[in-house]
Amino acid sequence: MPLRPGSWLAVSLAAIILIAPRAGGSPVTKPLLKGLVTGAYTVSIVAATTQQKAWRVLTSYEDGALKMPDIKQSKLISRQGNQLEVAQTYQAPYTFGLRIKARLAITESPPRAMSYRLISGDRIRSLQGNWTLTPVKGGTLVKHQIKIDPDLPAMLRPLYFELSETNLKQSMEILRNLMEKG
Repeated sequence: MPLRPGSWLAVSLAAIILIAPRAGGSPVTKPLLKGLVTGAYTVSIVAATTQQKAWRVLTSYEDGALKMPDIKQSKLISRQGNQLEVAQTYQAPYTFGLRIKARLAITESPPRAMSYRLISGDRIRSLQGNWTLTPVKGGTLVKHQIKIDPDLPAMLRPLYFELSETNLKQSMEILRNLMEKG
């Protein structure tokens, strides 16, 4: 579910992606996954862009969200200062082909952070998380922490989290590419 928080909120639900140094000391931008089936993840990737450009892409709740592989619809419902409400519809292998709707309350702290929580949703017991954008050498470290409890029978939960891995990797790479295009 994307339910990604920001526009990609719940979208990325799968594992811990670590930025590992290469032999030359530069960060690897391909995701490495760890921490499966728990529902609580930290995802990080470096985008070769400024914090401001990364923020613009991350907070493009309607247009940018639709470039994610699992978000079929995204609508900004309301905004009062830094408080927003966003409605999203997800459909992906991890949703078992079902259209899952969610309403998210988002608090923005531009251009460095946003947090979100589930207001209501189909087949989701709980969802909360945050995004942070930190300037680093060579770009911006994009970090997403998410905790989700899908409303699924116990026997389907491991498959749900396994299917989320592929979506998470695709979503983070798409997000990085969008941020680098600016």
